[in-house]
Amino acid sequence: MTAPVIRQFAGTIPDKGQSQSAFDTNVDAFLDWQALQFAPDLVAFGTFASNTTAALVAGNLPSLTGRELDAVRVNAAGDDVEFADVTAAGWALLDDADAAAQRVTLGVRVIDAPGTAPLFACRAWANFNGVGTVAILASGNVSSITDNGIGDYTINFATDMPDNNYAVAGSACSNDERTFQIQSTTFDGDPATKDTSAVRILSMNNTSAKDSGNISVAIFR
Repeated sequence: MTAPVIRQFAGTIPDKGQSQSAFDTNVDAFLDWQALQFAPDLVAFGTFASNTTAALVAGNLPSLTGRELDAVRVNAAGDDVEFADVTAAGWALLDDADAAAQRVTLGVRVIDAPGTAPLFACRAWANFNGVGTVAILASGNVSSITDNGIGDYTINFATDMPDNNYAVAGSACSNDERTFQIQSTTFDGDPATKDTSAVRILSMNNTSAKDSGNISVAIFR
């Protein structure tokens, strides 16, 4: 950066002996002249500062070639920086404003469970009224419920299961009956229609199929 050149103001120096209007005019002219004199130097200094910052940062980074959209982090030793490969899903988390938004992105909730036994996810669940027109009261990953007949329902998943080897758990009860039994079998006792997109269940009162006003079903895999 070259040193600034100091030049003499060619106009009339503002002085308290001048009239108010003349004084104001001369002050404006002097300020305009100052701006013109030093503006190029200020711009040059800003460019110099930016270039110096970029050079210092680049000098302390690994090679940027081929590292598009990767993240830079401090290494485990705390004495250097390194790149971390970041997937699209990872960037989605990094872009979230807070932990709550990240949990939404992940589609899961944090579980604080004691012990070292593994945790397994509930892949779908529903609580519904199976009397009359089926009405879903609350659900997760369930797109709809098909009424196949008395006590006979198909739970349709919004997102498919990874395979057919999931577990089905459930319960049912009604105001005018005792607790019901949920079976993942068809009415005639054959294995239920159970695939990646849906599972068929029966609401049973002893040995008879029965509509229930409150049925809960959970799918684990």
